[in-house]
Amino acid sequence: MFPSGRLNARWHTPLHLLLLALVCLGVYANGYHHVFQLDSSHVLEDNPSVRSLGNIPSYFTDPGTFSVLYANVDYRPVLQVTYALNYWLGGYHMPWWHFTQILLHFLCAVGIYLLCRRVIALSEPEHSDGAWIPLAAGLLFALHPTASGVVNYLSARSSLLTAAFLLPSILLYMDSLEGPHNRLRRAMAALLYTLALFSKIEAVGCLAVYFMFEMWHTARTGGHRNGFFRDLAATLTPSVLRRLAPFLAATAAYLAIRAPLMARFPFGDSREGTGIGNLDYLYTQLVVWWAYVGKWFAPVDLVADQGNYPVYRSLLEPTVLVAAGGWALVTALLITGWQKRPHQAVLAISALALLSPTSSILPLAEMLNEHRPYLPIGILSLVWIIPAARAAERMASESRGFPLYVPGLVALLCGLGALTFDRNRVFLTTESYWLDVIEKAPSARAYVNYGLTRMTAGEIETAQEYFLKAQEMSPNWHIVHINLAVTYREQGRLDLAEQYYNRAVESDTFTGGSLSWRGEYRLTRGRYAEALADFLASQPKSLEHYRNAKGAATAFAGLGDAQNAFVHTARCLKLNAEQTGRDIVVIAEPFFTLPSGAAPGLAYFQKLAERLPDTWWVHANISTLAFRLGQNELGQQADARAQALKG
Repeated sequence: MFPSGRLNARWHTPLHLLLLALVCLGVYANGYHHVFQLDSSHVLEDNPSVRSLGNIPSYFTDPGTFSVLYANVDYRPVLQVTYALNYWLGGYHMPWWHFTQILLHFLCAVGIYLLCRRVIALSEPEHSDGAWIPLAAGLLFALHPTASGVVNYLSARSSLLTAAFLLPSILLYMDSLEGPHNRLRRAMAALLYTLALFSKIEAVGCLAVYFMFEMWHTARTGGHRNGFFRDLAATLTPSVLRRLAPFLAATAAYLAIRAPLMARFPFGDSREGTGIGNLDYLYTQLVVWWAYVGKWFAPVDLVADQGNYPVYRSLLEPTVLVAAGGWALVTALLITGWQKRPHQAVLAISALALLSPTSSILPLAEMLNEHRPYLPIGILSLVWIIPAARAAERMASESRGFPLYVPGLVALLCGLGALTFDRNRVFLTTESYWLDVIEKAPSARAYVNYGLTRMTAGEIETAQEYFLKAQEMSPNWHIVHINLAVTYREQGRLDLAEQYYNRAVESDTFTGGSLSWRGEYRLTRGRYAEALADFLASQPKSLEHYRNAKGAATAFAGLGDAQNAFVHTARCLKLNAEQTGRDIVVIAEPFFTLPSGAAPGLAYFQKLAERLPDTWWVHANISTLAFRLGQNELGQQADARAQALKG
């Protein structure tokens, strides 16, 4: 089907890469106008830190810049740099963001292509043919529907970017073991590994990948293979440790930087209220790993947010026993086959090492995650692609006719591309995204988010129905209570609204969000002292600094405290001056609506005039309040100043 040989490797590689580029661009061509989904809202849309390249240095020193939600903070500064660059190129205009995702996916597909070619060259040095096999591996990876969630979901760029750094790092490390300029190549590999670490901590699993290729190198250069465990022992040498030293040093430095920065952002909310321990998570992951492999072979009914995956709490549960037994058998086969096919063990163990940091004993917010196995499954797929391709070649050689595997391969690639193209449509709107999840894997989070789409459409009662379904599944989740409170408030059922706001605060032990919501509700009821208490209590927990400053400023205004109202307004101005200008009507409303508000209001705006002397609306408000207090001369002067500035 594809020409092979040394000439092919020289002249056809650019054509292979061009084909991979065209395939990536084509299969994701219908996603340039989808919306920001799920975590992309608090990481990107609502996060002011991505809106200026000037914030880039703070990404490396303040994890709080990653998200506006306290519970979702993480340390991924290099990832944030790419977000800031995207915003600089075109704001929140989706085509720029989507093209970046496609570009990263293309680079990863090229990485799989080159890795496959390198593994074949090392494992079958006697063969110079089979140049089509790496292309087939790259195309399968580029077209596979399991990558759709990674490419279309902007917050999954962490997986894309980490893979885009790690794949060339692995290739450079492999090359450093074989030829000249090995120190330079290892240095470049270490640099890429460091960039991957600062994109996502899960890159640490690549340390095991480098070691596995060292072990394979030991087996090949020893002149004979002594078996898995003897080669393992032979690899544990000072020279290998010296080669790995830059990677270990980079890891130690990263952890030393990360640990103190993340100390004030504990991960207590990641499994809040679920009662899932580390062993429960590990037992479940033994099953989930098979699910990931199964989705590679049968990529149907993919779910972007599978929050209803069952949790297994004992190794003796039949499903867990079957999964563990299966992995034990696979491990035995890989170890037994080490002498003849060491590359299969290297690839399989490398895949597990890359998957393990977020899919073993550290409980995360979900049991199964669509973008988590992106790179691991790409590497693992070579374990079966290479022997399957060789078997197809042998059959073609024996038949001495038309390669019968060609129609099947073409049909497979076309089918995968069609599935991916169709799957992209799920991400077009928030409604399509969550409706797809509800139909396939209903969960409390899915019901809440789909309910929010109904609320946005003005369907309050329908939204409430979905929030109540979510409450049945997660009765202690504060997000459910907040949204139920909002619907009851919209319906004028204020007693129930109050009840659910209180329940939200009681169940929200980690973030300050529920306090902010209740504070805003209390502002609308004129209960300024209670509202102020909520905003002040929320501030130490929440990263929604502007929201709380605005709420506190309004509450102080309602209490007639001009000085503190100004202090918190000044904080708003520092955080977002443009938004403060739009919100000043809300912040200062009590000064105009309360009987005793005019005097403190005048003092407030006079202080604000010192901060914003050339802002017309400041002087306009001074004029209004001065006239209301009978200070006509001041009112006329302020009005003249406002008109001059406005005109």
